[in-house]
Amino acid sequence: MNPIEEQRQVIDQLYRIVKGSCPDGAELVKCRFDYDHGHSDGSISVGSEFSYLYDGKAHYPALDRELRRPVKDLVKELHTKMKAHTGGDWDAFTLFINEDGSVTTKFEYPDQKPLA
Repeated sequence: MNPIEEQRQVIDQLYRIVKGSCPDGAELVKCRFDYDHGHSDGSISVGSEFSYLYDGKAHYPALDRELRRPVKDLVKELHTKMKAHTGGDWDAFTLFINEDGSVTTKFEYPDQKPLA
């Protein structure tokens, strides 16, 4: 399997977790995953910020407790695959589920300058 397809499969698994964590009819769904792999003991941590709009109101719950179990491993796997493929070393990304059901991602790199 080519590297892009491998990355797409991991993103698809994360999409299923995010999609399964919100009610049918949710709009403007997004989940930002933080990936901190700079610990001196070699450990990693993964955090998430999940939100969606439903019935005109913004909701900020945690990802579904059962569904989110593999998130840490999936985010680590995606980082490893992307770094091996492109050399990019991102520290966060946001997964968006658009109104038409399509999925987009935005990766954040530590060397990026914040927008003014």
